[in-house]
Amino acid sequence: MFWASLGQAASSGKLNWDLESGKVAATLRNEPLSRVLSDISVLTGWDVMVEPGLGGSVSTRFEALPVSQALRRILGDLNFALLTGEDRRQKLYIYRNSIRSATETLRSAKAGLHLKSRRIENEIIVTLAPDSPETIEELAERLGAEVVGKIDGLSAYRLRFKDAEDAGDARIELTSVDYLEVSDNYEVDIPARLASLNFGAALMPRIRANSNPGQENVVIGLVDTPVQSIGPGLSEFLLPTVSVAGKSVPPSDEPTHGTTMAETMLRGLEMVNDGSGSSNVRILPVDVYGSEPITSTFQVAAGVVAAIDSGASIVNLSLGGQETAPFLQNIIQDAHQQGALFISAAGNEPGKHDIFPAAYPEVLAVTSSDQTGGVASYANSGNFVDVMVPGRSFVHYNGETYLIHGTSASAAYVSGITAGIAATSGLPLHEVEQQVRTSLPKPPGN
Repeated sequence: MFWASLGQAASSGKLNWDLESGKVAATLRNEPLSRVLSDISVLTGWDVMVEPGLGGSVSTRFEALPVSQALRRILGDLNFALLTGEDRRQKLYIYRNSIRSATETLRSAKAGLHLKSRRIENEIIVTLAPDSPETIEELAERLGAEVVGKIDGLSAYRLRFKDAEDAGDARIELTSVDYLEVSDNYEVDIPARLASLNFGAALMPRIRANSNPGQENVVIGLVDTPVQSIGPGLSEFLLPTVSVAGKSVPPSDEPTHGTTMAETMLRGLEMVNDGSGSSNVRILPVDVYGSEPITSTFQVAAGVVAAIDSGASIVNLSLGGQETAPFLQNIIQDAHQQGALFISAAGNEPGKHDIFPAAYPEVLAVTSSDQTGGVASYANSGNFVDVMVPGRSFVHYNGETYLIHGTSASAAYVSGITAGIAATSGLPLHEVEQQVRTSLPKPPGN
């Protein structure tokens, strides 16, 4: 029996869905209706259409009810209809009186990558020229700033000021200085954490890491949160973690975002290797978050440099934001010119807006497809998007199987596929990139 269940963190709510028999069990106590409907969408893959303005909470408890009875218990006095649309997707309509009123698409809260970034108002990034007459320590003292980060080999430094006003004054003062460059630094949130989506037993990837010392490894740099162990027979794919964010202790009760991306890469690699066999692909975890819920574009740039310096030829960036960061783009551009391939997620906000770093021309931008081959309802399909693949991935951790879905998973799949092609074909990476761009589907119109 294959069960899908959902238990909310910081909540007593639980929703179980038997995907084989269609039986449902629930224990819900004052759960927001929008959250419950979002959970149903995640567990079933249905599109959920609601009448605008619907609210309230759900309190119910039952075991092993058919879907229709379960929905009735969950929705109470609200009406519903489960229909198959012209695109063959199942759609659940929730309304008071008329189905025509269910016009609003419910956006899942667990799509896996809600990209946000914001300028850090009391910080700047300074890159000193080789002939700079000032050291960074002298410059920081003169400006009244603290050096809180550096990228070795680039003479790039992260300066923090007492407040936004002092940082703004420094930006103005340094604009005309010809021996340095000034950039803004932006916050980058952890891609939406995996909810406790426990899917019981499921097959783990069967591919194994080979141990041929004479064969050169293809290394994927996973610039993300910390990565935990990914299970017997799979952890051999992981190289020792490189951290640019200090020491961290990952949680033990659920997988981190980085862990889910690592196993999703192996599922992509497995597609290339016909579901079994061995591979000389390796994953290099690069921790840019540490124990914090937020990193910055400076830290991401430092992670990219660390990944390349540690031997990665493919860099996965399942993170980003709406503001372009020239400092990060320049680093990506330089590494791409040296032969590195960057793969990034397009973001889980439907529309055609730019998300960076995916929208940089040097980056292979990936969005999610749905079951009909179109763009997933939650996914960005901007003109910068290069390819799309499914965005649902089952991930093992501590004997349980979790579901993550979104464009972050899609990017990880493509990173695994790309690395697998490079490893088996022996082609130069730029030829592999072109093969991936031409062979994988694109959003309509792109």
